[in-house]
Amino acid sequence: MGFITLKWRNNRIKVNTTDIVYAESCNRHLIICTCDGKKTEIVGKLGEFFKLLPAELFICCHKSFAVNLKYIAEFNEYGVVMTNGETLPVSVRKKSETLRSFDEFCTGRSNEK
Repeated sequence: MGFITLKWRNNRIKVNTTDIVYAESCNRHLIICTCDGKKTEIVGKLGEFFKLLPAELFICCHKSFAVNLKYIAEFNEYGVVMTNGETLPVSVRKKSETLRSFDEFCTGRSNEK
């Protein structure tokens, strides 16, 4: 897909967007979790960061979380279980949209839009 640069103080980290498992917003900071288990903290807003991510791969399942559909292992009553074992919340308002996106991704229809 593409690369983005995560900036924190004097550090710059190049990350392939397809390697991002999820992004979590926490008090004007973002925690970016990648498929290698690494978590990187940066300053920013989830809405602005979300615009940098491929729309066909990512969905905001909660006001504080953007997840990569590729790394969702399960959708259940508690939220989405990621392939790394973490369970992330899905808000009531975003539940149907998240479930639809997950179903479309799993059946390969996400690119037909």
